[in-house]
Amino acid sequence: MGIIVKNDLQVIVEDDYLPQDMFDMLYNKSQELNPIDQMERHFFKEDPTPYIAELINLFTKKREYQSLSKLVHINATPPNFEHPIHDEASFKVMSAIVYLGPEKSHGTTFYMGEEFAVEWKPNRLMVFCGETDVTWHGWKSGDHQRFTYNYFLTDETKVQNEAIKDTLLRL
Repeated sequence: MGIIVKNDLQVIVEDDYLPQDMFDMLYNKSQELNPIDQMERHFFKEDPTPYIAELINLFTKKREYQSLSKLVHINATPPNFEHPIHDEASFKVMSAIVYLGPEKSHGTTFYMGEEFAVEWKPNRLMVFCGETDVTWHGWKSGDHQRFTYNYFLTDETKVQNEAIKDTLLRL
């Protein structure tokens, strides 16, 4: 597993992360989504990849939390969609993203003094722990729909959105 450290931020990157059958299942599930003009998500009622939660133990710095839960979903964005530069939401303790498809797209760019990008590659895992006013990042879909598997460890006591609360899974 490769760990990138930039300005004190740790980012884990690993290629070919998921076993092929799990990747295929998630990719096929992503193809059921058809985002037209906004993001579309498929939330899981059970965690298909519980081993991802263990990655939090590899980080030396992470937000304090009271009660961890998981927010697990496939995210689909339409072509030419751009999620502007943003800081990671305060309820997210760890963010893990697996790029699903298409074959070519845009990865994730971090903006922390020195700009750096985690390039797009299907089945590439990217993980970081959110830090307030530190983990500024953004992403876009380019010419095609973009599909990712998103796995967040969250402090459920900080989640304000009722719709999100209803999708949380116990750790």
